[in-house]
Amino acid sequence: MGALLIVIYLVAVVITTAIFAISLFSLEDIRASSFKELGFVSTLTRCAAIVIVASMINMIPYGWLLAVVVWFVGIMFLFQKTFLQTLVLTILNNIVTVAVAAALNHLFISVSS
Repeated sequence: MGALLIVIYLVAVVITTAIFAISLFSLEDIRASSFKELGFVSTLTRCAAIVIVASMINMIPYGWLLAVVVWFVGIMFLFQKTFLQTLVLTILNNIVTVAVAAALNHLFISVSS
């Protein structure tokens, strides 16, 4: 049961990181893209770092409040986005994170029953 939980957590991190990278790419100007300036691997690594840290903080009680701050500060400083871009990315990706967590929670409950 523990191994299944770890696999589900890893799947959630991969899905959320991919969606974060796509939303980052779609919000940026093509000429000043993080993927172009920082490189593909570096940008994905930064996306994954934000997702992993925010996901781990979500595990503590009321950690979702701190996770929102981690998303905001992480995006603003790691990708040097404007306040508005950071706000949009934070809101969008927190909604996606909740949706992915709910879907995988439903999957885990249905598999373990």
